[in-house]
Amino acid sequence: RRPSEFMCLLLKMLQIQPERSIVLELIANNDYKYVRVLGATYLRLTGNAQEIYQFLEPLLVDYRKIRYRNVEAKYEMKHVDEIVDQLLVGGSAFDIALPRIPVRWHLEKV
Repeated sequence: RRPSEFMCLLLKMLQIQPERSIVLELIANNDYKYVRVLGATYLRLTGNAQEIYQFLEPLLVDYRKIRYRNVEAKYEMKHVDEIVDQLLVGGSAFDIALPRIPVRWHLEKV
């Protein structure tokens, strides 16, 4: 299998470790949906639980379509909110095992 351009960009971001403000600007970008998903995925991999919920939950109302390449290298249509939900709730996204984070209501108790 050959990595997608998205995976190559994600790996490059993990190598250069951009400042948090740059990552948040990527997430806040309304013009380019793929840049927004790239920033959200990077934050999910590197951020703490409170930051993840704070900055990714507003993306659950983004219903734009994205062309998504699944594990069989076939393209399918997904929505940004589906991908963000997978980042928040799922154990893996884009065939990458995600670090565990506590569920939202545990953080609200504290």
